[in-house]
Amino acid sequence: MISCLTVEDFIALFGEREVLAIAGIGGPNSAGGRRVDEARVQAAIERAASLAGGYVLAGFPQLAEMPAVDMPAALCGAVADITRWYLRDDTGDAGMKDDVVRRRYEDALAWLEGVQAGRIDLASDAPELAGAADGPVGRVHADMPASRAASAMRGW
Repeated sequence: MISCLTVEDFIALFGEREVLAIAGIGGPNSAGGRRVDEARVQAAIERAASLAGGYVLAGFPQLAEMPAVDMPAALCGAVADITRWYLRDDTGDAGMKDDVVRRRYEDALAWLEGVQAGRIDLASDAPELAGAADGPVGRVHADMPASRAASAMRGW
């Protein structure tokens, strides 16, 4: 699994107000006040990272060992958008899924599909990935003997 996003990173990206709205616990009048359910956010981050890993790890297996600070920013952004979608889905309120969140979720999935298919170069954002794969699963090299078709067809 890839690791590129922490609960603190997620709050910094989307703001504490939104995160409290989609993953907050406690009431504003309770002794502890309203606070972020960090376990729930972490579970959503891990679920989103697992999904993203399914798309990119076949072509870039070194991402599984890469520290979070070296992860491609675009990949971390996709994980964040998917996490946001998951958390809004968990609230059970269809109104929490606005068009912007839906579009960003769909764009993140399309981007991951592009990386998997080799249409998007993940290595452009992380030079240490350069040369990792020439396509979604790498390149196959083989030595083949010259074709005999030309000599077999001579005289026909």
